Amino acid sequence: MESIIFPAPLKGGDKIAICAFSSCVEKPYHVRLDAVIHGLKLRGYQVVEGECLRHLKSAKERADELTRFLQDDSIAAVMPPWGGELAMEILQYINFDAIKSYRPKWIVGFSDVSTFMCILTARCGWATLHTANLMQQHPDETDPHCLQVFDVLALNKGEQFEQLPAEYYQDKTINYATEPNALFNLTQPSQWRCLNYKDVRDIELTGRLFGGCLDSLNVLLATRYLDLHSFKQSYAQEGLVLYLENAELSPTAVARSLMALKLNGVFADINGIVLGRSALVKSPYQDIDYYDAIELALGKCIFPVIIDADIGHVAPNMSLVNGAFCTLKAKINKGLASEVSVTTSLK
Repeated sequence: MESIIFPAPLKGGDKIAICAFSSCVEKPYHVRLDAVIHGLKLRGYQVVEGECLRHLKSAKERADELTRFLQDDSIAAVMPPWGGELAMEILQYINFDAIKSYRPKWIVGFSDVSTFMCILTARCGWATLHTANLMQQHPDETDPHCLQVFDVLALNKGEQFEQLPAEYYQDKTINYATEPNALFNLTQPSQWRCLNYKDVRDIELTGRLFGGCLDSLNVLLATRYLDLHSFKQSYAQEGLVLYLENAELSPTAVARSLMALKLNGVFADINGIVLGRSALVKSPYQDIDYYDAIELALGKCIFPVIIDADIGHVAPNMSLVNGAFCTLKAKINKGLASEVSVTTSLK
């Protein structure tokens, strides 16, 4: 079995490349972008801006720029500003076999960023960090989950870190064009739950973390680009903890996506699933909501299905290292999860 490759820890003076391999940052958002880049410099990092960052470029141009940054041994991490819609269109231009010979570096973010990150982990064995996007990392932000990102990036191989669920989450989307210096406004009480275990029990879910945005992974998993079974055989014979989050899929699309993963045999390789809060809970055109959808698809699973976790488009975001070994512990009572802890080991 091969070992997951953990990039070198970030330290002061390291170069971070900012490039948009999905959606660029258009002019109305430049004030926010400048603020978060300034925040990186305040932390002591050097910043290299890609030509695709502030201007819309073709898929080939975005792929070529990303490849140049991955080839550059002076770059320690790549941080896209945010996700987007069509990171998938760069895949045809990426030589993942060649990437295996490059010096590993951290790729950081979520949403459409995970479209590339998951393939990089599965095909090349590089650990990647699914967490708050750069545009959320305002230098004045005090949310502990955001602040922890840079602590995680500074860890050495073999070290571990623990995370606890957020007490509150944010139920409104921030418009960084009109509020360029806005910080998180976490007002809604958070409660992790277990979808399919209702009796009183302690659970301990272990395995290698893998996951990202359901909107794009649902069509990539079980393809040659993202063969989860091969990844498990090569890097994760302990089994996988699959985590997923929904951005824009309607409830019935969520149900179809999860059912398709089951039919494609994806669930045969996992020890459990962790689902984030959905950015879209109810569609005015459908009779079922997000929770009905996941109950239809996953309610009869024999492994734990944890829901409403701090993952994805409903802030805040935990730091989930694709490829790292994870232990999730919780006490379940009537479906509610208490005393939840997530320990991640870079091993």
